[in-house]
Amino acid sequence: MKPKLIFLAFLFMTILNIKAQCNPTITSPRLGVKFPDKILFCNTETETLSTQTFGSYQWYKQQWTWQTPNTNPWTPIPGAVSQTLTINGNDDQLYYFKVAVTQGDCVAESPAIMADGFVYGLPSMLSTFTPGTFSQVGLGEYNICAGASVKFDDVFPDLYGSHVWYKCIPSSAPPSNGDPCVINGATGDTYIATESGEYGFYACTEYCPDQCEFLGTGNFVKLNFGNWEFCSLGTDETKRKESNLKIYPNPTAQFLYIGKESDKIYKEISIIDMSGKIVLQKNDHRFNEAIDVSRLVPGNYIILSKDSQGNTYKNKFIKK
Repeated sequence: MKPKLIFLAFLFMTILNIKAQCNPTITSPRLGVKFPDKILFCNTETETLSTQTFGSYQWYKQQWTWQTPNTNPWTPIPGAVSQTLTINGNDDQLYYFKVAVTQGDCVAESPAIMADGFVYGLPSMLSTFTPGTFSQVGLGEYNICAGASVKFDDVFPDLYGSHVWYKCIPSSAPPSNGDPCVINGATGDTYIATESGEYGFYACTEYCPDQCEFLGTGNFVKLNFGNWEFCSLGTDETKRKESNLKIYPNPTAQFLYIGKESDKIYKEISIIDMSGKIVLQKNDHRFNEAIDVSRLVPGNYIILSKDSQGNTYKNKFIKK
């Protein structure tokens, strides 16, 4: 009886061992280098996925989506029935992969891994302005008050490493030695501009040092620093008379009246939103004429009125 029990115990442990081995996982040289369950490609290179030795294999792929949960189907990859699978950065980015295996009477699937397109994020620049110190004068062009500053940030700081920042559009990219547009010493993912110029950058990905991107001339931002008329909003107290004008109705949904009969005509009327942007301007405005503000977004606004003597009045109103 005892030898029989020993044999049964041995047989049971053998079965457990077979079952334990039917637990596939995926490995590859680049998997998990930056993220635990992802492969990041550099350019269009290839990567070989592999799993443990089993009786049979079938590899599957699923397209990535923002949707949670991912409802895209898992599809078998034709001919992918060996222990390894080669994928590439051109065709397989933004796909999940898994492998189904059999070993005797055991059938199992591996956890999924992803071939990510993170490293291919194109460069993008975020511009941060101080409210009340700027006015947009065209696509990608701004007038900035002297003494103010504009902050530029790479939108993908985790992706890109060392930067080259420009103060004008360069003659070539990558940057060449002695290019006068290069800002010496500016290598971080942020730059603060305090003088006129056209700003942008060139940067290489941290994960793939040989993979570099130029922001593109169409995405450069042009800044014109100077003592612009709107800059007096917070500084020219000698000529401004606070709230000396009648503004009615206030709040208003459509028409706004401003002024006093003694002034008759105002040389210039400027309506400014809370970010400092001029959203409506009118010249030679009569005090008894209605200003149509129906197209303005509801919120708080500042209105600057300049009379014929050069006095500037500042009032606030609410657009309903």
